[in-house]
Amino acid sequence: MTRPQLHHRTRFVRAAATLLAAGSLLLTGALTAPSAEADSGVKPSDGKFVIKGAGFGHGHGMSQYGAYGAAKEGLSWKEILAFYYPGTTLKTLSSSTTIKVWITADDDNNLRVLPAEGLKVYDSNDHSITVPTGSDYRSWRIKRSGSGYKLEWRDGDGDYHALKTPLDSSTWMVSTKAKVVKLRLPNGATREYRGTLRLIKRGTGGRTVNKVKLEDYVRSVVPSEMPTSWAPDAVRAQAVAARSYAIRIRDFTSYSGYDICDTTACQVYGGKATTTSGGTRLVRETTAGTAAAKATAGTIVTYGGQVALTQFASSNGGAMSTGGYPYLKEKDDPYDGVVKSQAWSKTVTAKAVAKAYPSVGTVKQLTITKRDGSGRYGGRVSSIKIVGSKKSVTVTGSAFQSKFGMRSSLYKITS
Repeated sequence: MTRPQLHHRTRFVRAAATLLAAGSLLLTGALTAPSAEADSGVKPSDGKFVIKGAGFGHGHGMSQYGAYGAAKEGLSWKEILAFYYPGTTLKTLSSSTTIKVWITADDDNNLRVLPAEGLKVYDSNDHSITVPTGSDYRSWRIKRSGSGYKLEWRDGDGDYHALKTPLDSSTWMVSTKAKVVKLRLPNGATREYRGTLRLIKRGTGGRTVNKVKLEDYVRSVVPSEMPTSWAPDAVRAQAVAARSYAIRIRDFTSYSGYDICDTTACQVYGGKATTTSGGTRLVRETTAGTAAAKATAGTIVTYGGQVALTQFASSNGGAMSTGGYPYLKEKDDPYDGVVKSQAWSKTVTAKAVAKAYPSVGTVKQLTITKRDGSGRYGGRVSSIKIVGSKKSVTVTGSAFQSKFGMRSSLYKITS
């Protein structure tokens, strides 16, 4: 599978969550794009519907393929950001800005790290211990103990032994002399994280959180969100969008002990490198991704004095969709198809539709009843009616899209 296709998959997962948010905005009247007229009803041909669409994702904000196309057309990263987030301004954050990332794959309620020079465990009140080294100490584990924690080391036989510490019951953290901590995951893989790792109390267990400089975070995120072999100005625009998105989530949410997660529900973040249980090491950071982070160091997108919600998706199919903010507005995008066509098609059987919506009985017809009015086909599908032998059911265009694994809600139905 090529790198852009992997990127498509990443963007689609988060797109589903964002579409749900867009749906709630629609109900409150926050989306004001003009509605298009309903499509004519379509009956199945040979028991099938052919769905033709464009784009991949929610269409809010920056199209990543569009950014690539714009860069190919000669736009700078600043011009790309101005096009996709109109009315915004750029601001520079301090180089010391940090962010706390929840490492979701470390889900066994413990924090296990590999030995390293100067490995130190410390609490929130400046008590610390530099752990002993030697062949006897194969790994270290911080786990919950009552209202606090305890520290254990693992020997060559796989047995754990407690080590007495001067630390109190406040949050425990781990750092190394090289400022890179190697985290052992439950699946046997090892991930290298810049900055520090900590175990945040969560009931009787704990949540592993990486506190890292924002710029080190961005240099890992960018290659996970966009192929860094693309045009440099597109990668730089991605770096600013990713940096802004992280700070926006940090500043406008109140998660317990962390600012943002590390999956497609937020932004994909894999640290510096990963070594599989089989011993294969994959470096997450890339030379071009690091260069993009450095070229845009500290730059974020703002609107009205606040960091903007810099949503982005793989492709908007040639038209941006409104996202509930003045800078996430509907308009045509001449850059989205420059590199490659974003058109797609999918065949869905009437039986599959009936199985997904069994209350309708035998599916007789599909009718798109409302669009948002922006882009080809009259815009993204807002609602679609499933006409059956027993009853008719109307669902949102994004719900229908998700049900059948379609790339976007910008589509039309043919027979």
